[in-house]
Amino acid sequence: MSDPSKITGLIRTEGTTRVYQMDDGSVETREGGTVSWRNNNPGNLKFEYANSADKTVHASRTKDAALAAAQGRYQGVVALDQWGNAIFESEVAGRAAKGQLLRKTHGDKAIPEMLKSYAVDDYTGKANTDAYARSVYAEGDRQGVDLRDKKIKDLSPQEFEALLDGMKRVEGFREGTVTRTRPHAEPNAPSLRPEQQPAADPQPTGAPANEPLSHRLSLQSLRLIDDSQQHVRNLSDRHQLPWDQGMDNTVHALALQARKQGMTGITHLKVEHGQIHFVQFDGVTIQEGHLDARAAANTDAANTTLQMAQLDHAVVEVGTHAVAAPSLDLAARSR
Repeated sequence: MSDPSKITGLIRTEGTTRVYQMDDGSVETREGGTVSWRNNNPGNLKFEYANSADKTVHASRTKDAALAAAQGRYQGVVALDQWGNAIFESEVAGRAAKGQLLRKTHGDKAIPEMLKSYAVDDYTGKANTDAYARSVYAEGDRQGVDLRDKKIKDLSPQEFEALLDGMKRVEGFREGTVTRTRPHAEPNAPSLRPEQQPAADPQPTGAPANEPLSHRLSLQSLRLIDDSQQHVRNLSDRHQLPWDQGMDNTVHALALQARKQGMTGITHLKVEHGQIHFVQFDGVTIQEGHLDARAAANTDAANTTLQMAQLDHAVVEVGTHAVAAPSLDLAARSR
């Protein structure tokens, strides 16, 4: 974007229209174009949540929980649209987030391998990763660099920028129309604040609209759910397993067990002989836990979430303790 103003809040999202509160006090309406342009999200980074417009999604976390996960991972995330796509304060922030994802999650992969887990089927249709790769290579050729047969972590700065440009082209970053209006400077008139969200999303963080405030999830629990989902999704992608309710149940059961043990994150995970082994390692101490995989897959995610909420608001504090380094061969977290 050539305009330096940043988005500070989402006022309305409907169809191909976005209405934003800007940091200079104006209100910006974006219409048409592509979703990546409307959301300042050239990578189309997405955080799935229950009851979104994307009916291919079977997640159980709330929209607020998904937003908290997005904001915990990337700088500049303002909101999520009705499909779960992240909305960034600026295109610069969106591009930086995409670069962070590629380096952190896919650094050891060449472009075709990365695209198999990056470009997946969703509400937009089937993903053609071969055509995607050819388009990215073509953009590299156009910029005078060869992106073939190279791991992402080995790309030079110029090659990495060409990769981002090529992916942006494939993801369809096409501008629509922008209308900018400023509120009238009336005395004592209330200003429009970013927290003035559409009536469709009134629920507090981590809680359905009809639940009491005591059922909110803490940031610790939200972080554990996000870590758990990333690990379980990595296993699903690696073994080409379909994402179903059992997977979602496992995500929440794993997060609950980690929460019960006082963990604040999950850094490593391995499944062996029907057991899920998980670890939090902070660089000094290690906490280890395990969970029966079959039981986890058959434990209702909604009930598990309620148990986590009850733990969050219990009077009794759960203590944590350091344990000896585990003997299992830890699989490094890839996302």
